[in-house]
Amino acid sequence: MNQHYEPIREYVDTLRIVDTHEHLPKSAADWAARAQDPRWDILSEYLQHYMSSDLRSAGLPPEDLDKARRADTPIESRWALLEPYWNAARNTGYARALDIAARDLHGLPGLTRDTIAEANKKFKAAANEKWFDFVLKEKSKIAVSLLDWHLECEPRYFRSVFRLEEYFFPRQWDEVRRVEKNYGGAIHCFENWLDACAAAIENAVAKGVVAHKIGMAYVRSLSVERPTRHEAEAAFNEFFKALRAPDWVSKPLCAPKVFQDYMLHFILANLAKRGLPVQVHTGLLEGNGNMLGGANPTLLCNLFLEYPEIKFDIFHAGYPYQQELSALAKMFPNVYIDMCWAHIISPTASRHALIEWLDAVPANKISAFGGDYCLVDGVYGHQLMARENVSAALAQKVRDGVFDVDEAKRIAKMLFVDNPAKLFNLQKLTEGANG
Repeated sequence: MNQHYEPIREYVDTLRIVDTHEHLPKSAADWAARAQDPRWDILSEYLQHYMSSDLRSAGLPPEDLDKARRADTPIESRWALLEPYWNAARNTGYARALDIAARDLHGLPGLTRDTIAEANKKFKAAANEKWFDFVLKEKSKIAVSLLDWHLECEPRYFRSVFRLEEYFFPRQWDEVRRVEKNYGGAIHCFENWLDACAAAIENAVAKGVVAHKIGMAYVRSLSVERPTRHEAEAAFNEFFKALRAPDWVSKPLCAPKVFQDYMLHFILANLAKRGLPVQVHTGLLEGNGNMLGGANPTLLCNLFLEYPEIKFDIFHAGYPYQQELSALAKMFPNVYIDMCWAHIISPTASRHALIEWLDAVPANKISAFGGDYCLVDGVYGHQLMARENVSAALAQKVRDGVFDVDEAKRIAKMLFVDNPAKLFNLQKLTEGANG
């Protein structure tokens, strides 16, 4: 590590940062209730996602993963199922984040055959609301996190980001019935559906959401065309008539793309009027198997052009399309880079990407961290890796003579605090928190 790293890192470690994306329980009480459940333990917690995907990629059979997640059998026997694959994947960012958590939060040298029982004992002992605060506030120094999905969340920790997938891409009739419930009456026509969607946006805005999230890349391409209302209404009428069919009739729900695309434009037009940023999942898809090409952020260019008033926060550094995202953020004033999830996907790729972005993209368009975790311990490991990465990238710039250490510190604060605070209108939560 070059001589400039330490002073930059020391400064970065003092920052109380903005976390742009989480999937955590909506309150400390909810987390504690889950962790205290006798059917739950450290493996149930740590194998919710991410590391489980690397274990499956390394060859772990799915049935063994299911067994390892269940706390109704001794943890040592469950670890024995995982151990060959965990050791094979210990090199990945996902594993590193959990080893960091075991080390710094539980005082153990990573997760191994020799430490797993003690790690579980310490995890269960810490399963209370104070742990949530200890990890997020004291250890991770997070000023505020943006919480996906939940309209109601604990304001000490979170601000809400809402979704509207059931309005533009319903896949189950239960979602349609939920739309009707929220609407306060039966949906009889396309006009009712549009009214229900507009009402859902109004309700979210009234509850203080700070952004809208689009996660459709998991189930369809990001490519969005411009159908007419007539085309969308005809598609709606065709699939919606099954809702009123007799109970004994099979009722598959397949909303055509023409309907989906029209509704997405309807949503974006409404969000544009309210000045809400839009977060978009791009790049790598969590889990094993999927169609990666449909998650390329360049597929969104027509939306960037059509909605210049919307600030698009493009997730996950676009990985593995980080160079394409660099070009998009350079070309479009309304496109922003978000490094949530990225540092644990590939620490090296994230560091190299940031070095390149700082050559090509204005520094005020990059947000450095979003934990993107369901588990609170993982957030700690991820933020530490993010601080390491950003410090190393900035130290490289200083070594190359691009700017000095003081400028590196100023940019670090932009990336971790000022940029996301401004993008999501959170300045009041960060003012005074960093001197």
